[in-house]
Amino acid sequence: MNKHKKWGIIALVICIIGGIVMFSLNHQKEKTLEEKMRIEQDRMALYLVSHYEKVEKIEFTSFQQNKLTGTWNSNAIVNDEIFVTFSVQNLMTEDEIGFGQHISQSNGNKLIERDNPEVINSDSLMSNITVIYWVR
Repeated sequence: MNKHKKWGIIALVICIIGGIVMFSLNHQKEKTLEEKMRIEQDRMALYLVSHYEKVEKIEFTSFQQNKLTGTWNSNAIVNDEIFVTFSVQNLMTEDEIGFGQHISQSNGNKLIERDNPEVINSDSLMSNITVIYWVR
């Protein structure tokens, strides 16, 4: 085998190994994004339960980033009848959660705000709530 073939084989092996490493790093990044989205959905659900009465079920139907503004938005259906949207500036921060109800889409149904929205024990607030997460 001449020198050129040996170097060609070595270069090919290096390229294959590099491709495998890049694929695995990118795969880990996607998994991390999935985990971040799940944590944010938990935070959004806790916000909803601590600020509004009679929340029994939250089903997240989307979770996406606005490429122009960088804001993350998530749509959800509460108690199978009330459509809402959440927004956050950044994932995995304690930033304020934006929230809006779509009353016309919800046939006039709307959530009732709590008089005292303080969260004393998040586990007890969430214990009787069904949360269906959106997954990419």
